[in-house]
Amino acid sequence: MPRQPDPSRMWRGTPHRGTPLLRLALAVLLAALTAGAAGWRPAHAAAGQPPNKLRYRTFLPLAATNPAALRGHGVLPPAGSVQTYVLREGDNLADLAVELGRDVSAMACVTPSGTYPLTLLRPGMTLVIPPPEYLCHTVQAGDTAASVAERYGVSPDVLLRLAWNELESLQERLEPGRRLLVPGGVRPALERPAETRPQPSPTPAATATPTPGPARPTPGPAPEPWPYGDGRFIWPVEGEISQGYHSRHRGLDIATAFGAPVVAADNGVVTRAGWSDAGYGLRIVIDHQIDYITLYAHLSEVYVEEGQVVEKGQVIGRVGSTGNSTGPHLHFELRDFGYLIDPLTRLEPR
Repeated sequence: MPRQPDPSRMWRGTPHRGTPLLRLALAVLLAALTAGAAGWRPAHAAAGQPPNKLRYRTFLPLAATNPAALRGHGVLPPAGSVQTYVLREGDNLADLAVELGRDVSAMACVTPSGTYPLTLLRPGMTLVIPPPEYLCHTVQAGDTAASVAERYGVSPDVLLRLAWNELESLQERLEPGRRLLVPGGVRPALERPAETRPQPSPTPAATATPTPGPARPTPGPAPEPWPYGDGRFIWPVEGEISQGYHSRHRGLDIATAFGAPVVAADNGVVTRAGWSDAGYGLRIVIDHQIDYITLYAHLSEVYVEEGQVVEKGQVIGRVGSTGNSTGPHLHFELRDFGYLIDPLTRLEPR
């Protein structure tokens, strides 16, 4: 079995613990929040009421006040900027990337070290999720530490100093398939191929047939919603950007009134609709079927269900402040080929 490094060496640095007075003040505040958050999940959520009836109280979640409350759900609170997750039967790393707000490629670096095979992951193991500002590189034939560092715009010494990478020197031969964590790296620009997506079948033109009187039109069945987006995303909510996209915040925060309608940014299929224990609170995830995925978080209400086809501009929920949130706003994420990107690069100008 591959060598597993001492977990204490995987992430260097000592977390800031603050002064004793500050810790006491935080303890009092968290105790008050814990008392106010009792009964945080409504009874009807477990009773299986329709999604257009889902409502959640607005509060700081138990993850912030009672870490033990989430241990049975797999997600644990982050320690500094590092997050852990207990792997469960049926988990999929691609789905976990969406749930935890990471690039799909980052999930290749959740193992104990860069040489630990992903095939050895088993339910019950604790995954260490890299901080958002860390990129994960899977070694290709011919890669060296120097070439990887150059690709992401960092010093080779940065890769060498990180114990997780298990690099002995900058000249060592790297076996294809091992992974390297790149702290503070800049991901090369994505190149999207020319998009080829299905187009709706054109409605055949009606042929005029002489009839002995005015023809009475017969209404036909309503067409099924088209599940494929066009890649031209509209703004999901009206409001002002309170926090933009950066290395530690991989999305847009759009501040607006509590209860404001949230719309689908493009056509697609709902893949997640409901509560997230990872800090998003009540959220919706839409797969637009053209390698784009959008996420809408901190909602107060949800009007769609998993598997439902939604159309661009359709109201899917309401703005709230559930999950890790300090006030009413929409947290909006956009993924391109599994990578989180700045939504402003795809949203239509307003």
